Amino acid sequence: MFIPNLGGDVVLQQKFDAQTGMMSANTPPSIATKKGAGPRHIVFHPNDRFAYLMNELDATVGAYAFDNTKGVLSELQTVSALPADFKGKPSAADIHVTPNGQFLYASERGSHTLAAYRIDAASGRLTPVGNFPTETKPRGFAIDPRGRYLLCVGQESHSLTVHAIDGGTGKLMTVKQYPMGQNPNWVEIVDLP
Repeated sequence: MFIPNLGGDVVLQQKFDAQTGMMSANTPPSIATKKGAGPRHIVFHPNDRFAYLMNELDATVGAYAFDNTKGVLSELQTVSALPADFKGKPSAADIHVTPNGQFLYASERGSHTLAAYRIDAASGRLTPVGNFPTETKPRGFAIDPRGRYLLCVGQESHSLTVHAIDGGTGKLMTVKQYPMGQNPNWVEIVDLP
């Protein structure tokens, strides 16, 4: 198990005993992020060889190699989720990988954007695709099970925007916006038969 600890600037690395339901510290028990980064969410690549960490306070994304025999992470790279010209206070929120493992997206509330990256299948490293405008204060988002659409809600816009994902480039195109009520903060897609 991997547990981002925003206040401690570490990701705890825990062993889980499926028989007892108990956790114990792995060796090493944690992996540090940059001081003040604020690790928030972690997701795994579909091939289970790489993990990606969203850091809230400095709006960076960390790419990590995953050693599945030892159950530990090792840092590969850290990239910014902010537009190049952004001057405000960072406040990153959510992170997801497309089902085919080609692209990663991160929401950034300070700039009201979604950052997109291409994932190198061999190394796990990220190449920025761009930052795309979305809802005001984008908190949660989800990618549909076929990887064609990204749905993002805005904490302050009180709505949801559907973005189409370009399967070749990873770029996002706005499709439609829907009202959601006050302060939506999470999206869960249920794939019905």
